[in-house]
Amino acid sequence: MVNIRFYGGVNEIGGNKIIIGDENNSLLFDFGMSFSIAHKYFSEFLQPRKCNGILDFVEFGLLPNINGLYRKDYLEHVGLTYPERPAVDAVFITHAHADHSSFIHHLREDVPVYATKASKAILEALDVTSGAGFTEFIWLKEAFSLMQKKDGTGYKRLQGSAAKKERNIKILDGKKISIGDFEIEAVPVNHSLPGAVAYIIHTPDGDIVYTGDFRFHGYGGELTRKFVNKASDIQPKALLCEGTRIKEFLDKSEEDVKREVSWVISKTKGLVIVDFPVRDIDRMNTFYEAAKNNDRKLVINLRQAYLLKLLEETDVNAPRLDDENIRVYIPRKNWGTITCKDRYPEYIIEQDYENWEKEFLHHKNAVTCDDIKNSMHEYVFRCDFFELKNLIDIKPKEGSAYIRSVCEPFDEEMEIDLKKVENWLDHFNLLPYYQIHASGHAPGDEIMSTITNINPDMVFPIHTEHPYLFYKMLHHRTSVVLPELEKKYNI
Repeated sequence: MVNIRFYGGVNEIGGNKIIIGDENNSLLFDFGMSFSIAHKYFSEFLQPRKCNGILDFVEFGLLPNINGLYRKDYLEHVGLTYPERPAVDAVFITHAHADHSSFIHHLREDVPVYATKASKAILEALDVTSGAGFTEFIWLKEAFSLMQKKDGTGYKRLQGSAAKKERNIKILDGKKISIGDFEIEAVPVNHSLPGAVAYIIHTPDGDIVYTGDFRFHGYGGELTRKFVNKASDIQPKALLCEGTRIKEFLDKSEEDVKREVSWVISKTKGLVIVDFPVRDIDRMNTFYEAAKNNDRKLVINLRQAYLLKLLEETDVNAPRLDDENIRVYIPRKNWGTITCKDRYPEYIIEQDYENWEKEFLHHKNAVTCDDIKNSMHEYVFRCDFFELKNLIDIKPKEGSAYIRSVCEPFDEEMEIDLKKVENWLDHFNLLPYYQIHASGHAPGDEIMSTITNINPDMVFPIHTEHPYLFYKMLHHRTSVVLPELEKKYNI
């Protein structure tokens, strides 16, 4: 009999980990981090220890205690056994946000991971550009192993290319995937980063639909509507539906954002400084178009530049790096030699940067703080919380503006960070700022209409802090099951 177990995403936003299986096969849908649990026990400078393998994560319930799911090096280093047979036959990722994909890092390397080409590009960008932490999504770097020195005099730690193993990432190409008695179909949806999909799982006991995260208002909103139509045609046995914004019934669209930011840019004489999510390509397109229509160039950071380079190999609608309306900001790092080219040779300047960053130093669209400072009226400068220090070098002049295009804070830590941002803005005379944002999630009325149209036999509310609202609004027309962690639900 086919069953569903939830190991995350229950009574919280994110952290999705869902196993669907029978007596012969098990499939894991998403392997995300719970932000609520992570923020409860950890912070920027209090992190789980790599030397303890998975144990710090398991201790606080960040990772489920499932035998056969985790990588061999992490298990054996702390004295745990590594089962020959994996606990799951495959992992299916809906999209590359951390709350759906972050724990791929801990996954054993012989388990295939299915993702769209765009999701793989995003995960690869994170893998390459993240300085440290648990981000081995594409390449697993074997830890706690030794290799013999070249001169044969002893051993040293295994590192570099010798430690790298490429994970078995399989690209979703629109074809159905058969695993045992299961047939899995990935269906594109719109969300706040490219490559998002929902899944339709055909099983001997009936069809299961898993929405992942979705919205209708983005530039790819038609994808979500097509998904709903497709899911409604099969009349599924079970619907696993996200409910991030189940309490909200007002929505701002990406077109609304474009219109409002265009107005701000048009009336600003100095530099326009903006903050939007680093991998939200819809939002990048919004600011790109708004900047272009006002004879300005959008300035992105190095991580965004690396991601755009990878996305050029996909069908994602994103600005190209060589576009005349895009600029790549090269920040002052380490010695700050990028603005002292008359004093230092090129090879010394390059030493300020990571290997992946160096290719952009000579890009035709590269700019520095001096370029922006001298022509503020020509640019829309993307600057997030960790890049605020660049304003010291740029020194925005009177008549500049700041647009905050990210979500409002929803916990104490985010409120503290926003206060720090406001202190910086006050220092540079950028208050009041403009808050212009649209969510990556559908509001409550659209969630309800989605469920009504799909018309499942039973609904499992996930990725929500308010699952009971699903029951309150739907129990008279369908069975609403409020999931519990690790409980088995037969369909």
